[in-house]
Amino acid sequence: MTTPVSPKISQVRHVPIARLLKPVERGSFPMDGFDDEFGDIIDYIFKITHWIWADKAVGQIYDYYAETCTVYTGFDVTHSVEDVVTGTLAMMQSFPDRSMDFVNVAWSGDPKEGFYTSHLGFSRMTNLGPSSYGPSTGRPSRFFTVADCVSRDNQIFLEWLIRDNGAVVRQLGLDIHELAKKLAQNDTRQGKKPWFAEKLASLPVTRGSRQAAPLARPTKSIEDRLRHILHDAWNRRLLNVLSDFYDPDAVGHIAGGHEISGREALIYHYVQLLAAIPDAEFSFDHYCDVVETDGVLAAVRWSIMGHHHGDGLFGPPSGKAVYILGMSHFRFEGEKVVEEWTLYDELSILRQIYAEPAAANGEE
Repeated sequence: MTTPVSPKISQVRHVPIARLLKPVERGSFPMDGFDDEFGDIIDYIFKITHWIWADKAVGQIYDYYAETCTVYTGFDVTHSVEDVVTGTLAMMQSFPDRSMDFVNVAWSGDPKEGFYTSHLGFSRMTNLGPSSYGPSTGRPSRFFTVADCVSRDNQIFLEWLIRDNGAVVRQLGLDIHELAKKLAQNDTRQGKKPWFAEKLASLPVTRGSRQAAPLARPTKSIEDRLRHILHDAWNRRLLNVLSDFYDPDAVGHIAGGHEISGREALIYHYVQLLAAIPDAEFSFDHYCDVVETDGVLAAVRWSIMGHHHGDGLFGPPSGKAVYILGMSHFRFEGEKVVEEWTLYDELSILRQIYAEPAAANGEE
């Protein structure tokens, strides 16, 4: 397996915040178009996130987000910096004591085309104000988020954001199915459709009886190896390839706030998703990586489309077409994955399942 080769860059794992806030020398890292105070792209992402959320300098969003920034979530999409500011203030009202630890930041790109970063954070907060989930509950919540951002000329202009809403909703003492039904009913009344409605509208009724074809022989790069393993596991249903992928004692932090231990438990999560969506088609949408303090960290943004034909994760089969936006971080020690973080938004998936057919399929 080939270790990523890149200019020297900041590391965030197990590094105190006070040290991360110190100035970083730019050195050989190319940051054309970015303010001189940022030493590299990870330094940039950490500091602007800390200033906006920890310091509550919300107005700095106007400095570090493009005016027409597009942000995709598991259901919605927004297209302006004003939407980012509005969403940030709403979250701060709902959870005013929110704190966030930087867990991982992987990256790729350059200043000309734009830097891509995948930032995994862990938040602690208390629901002290009204939120999109409902009235204040006064309850605490602990959950992961992943923000995949594309930045150029000192501003983020494109973002994919996944919050582990499944974990949050349950910790607030709410019934996730009832909440999803209410959101779906509101979508119907408002004529609201998910940003991927056209993708679902063109989805064949069945995947077909043939197994997906294998990819070309993999190279030694981490990206190519991950692309092949995930394709074989998801699209060819060859779950046996995962036995050589995970360390026997690997641990996983999975959507819904689930903490699991051991290779077999991680493989079982693949089984659960495939059982719920038997015709699932997996797409490997983006890859980036970084050499961290305790191994190589690889980040994959992915998506799944298919029909909810099976019992399990998302309740009794509904037959509805669903789209899952997912993000995974894999930490390697040598050839094996020893730790994984995989997030998708259960609430958004259930919102599709409980939607009226017209809202779910993008029909008029």
